[in-house]
Amino acid sequence: MARRPPKQFHTKSQEEVYRAVKSHLDDLVEEHFDDAEHCDFYLKYGSTVLEISIEPYEEDDAVIEILAFCVQDVEPSHELMRELLQLNSEVALGAFSLVGRDVFYSHSFLGRRLQAEQLIASLEIVATISDEYDEQIVQKYGGVTALDSLRRASRRPSQPPVTTADRN
Repeated sequence: MARRPPKQFHTKSQEEVYRAVKSHLDDLVEEHFDDAEHCDFYLKYGSTVLEISIEPYEEDDAVIEILAFCVQDVEPSHELMRELLQLNSEVALGAFSLVGRDVFYSHSFLGRRLQAEQLIASLEIVATISDEYDEQIVQKYGGVTALDSLRRASRRPSQPPVTTADRN
């Protein structure tokens, strides 16, 4: 088995917040993936795929960002950007963003004093809002929900099936 590279923390606070998030995730969710090269976690929460990243903030804190992969392969347009800005003015926490052809929803907060309740509430908010709007965005502007994209990718065979004609 290949050895995983060690995590590279930029500050002691980033490492402490990372370990607190990992501990809370171990206690709160059934399954999560810990990215070996970055200070990131990935998990499926309801019908949403979430990324949790921890970035240093000055020397004594770290920012926790919870990001939902909302819609992929959407056609960027002024109408879509206008709607995302309108939605941003309506949601209580977090914001939608358009990066290339992908729509994300994220919420960030300082993590030095992280409590389990704060983490689970943030996960629920991001997942709920992403889930509420992803299909509406797909219906109006195209693309696919992130979860549908993952499902399609998992169904693709890595190699074409071998047929009888191929064996001869």
